[in-house]
Amino acid sequence: MYGPLGHGFGMMAGILGVIAWAIGMLILLAILIALVVLLVRFWVGTKAAQRYLELNGSPTPRPKAAPPATAASAAAPTTTASTTTAPKTTPAAGAKTTPSTTAPATKPRTPKPPVA
Repeated sequence: MYGPLGHGFGMMAGILGVIAWAIGMLILLAILIALVVLLVRFWVGTKAAQRYLELNGSPTPRPKAAPPATAASAAAPTTTASTTTAPKTTPAAGAKTTPSTTAPATKPRTPKPPVA
């Protein structure tokens, strides 16, 4: 510590070193707190999402209905005397075989005026 030139870098350098160390520690503390807050938010958000799915069900799409060809063949009577019927024709490739079952769009509701 003591050398031929005196007490190292002097008192002013020691004060500046302590200030730089304090600022560095504050920055590291802020980064650590930010990481902890983000991890807790992620954990709580994940738990909240799981709870939401438990209460409201999964947002997975509904399975598609069976195509009518399968339903028609299952519902068709199985008789051996029907060998004289014409063979069934298959639709062209890419043709839509199921009827559209989408509901018509509803009109948006207009908000009521505020009561004065």
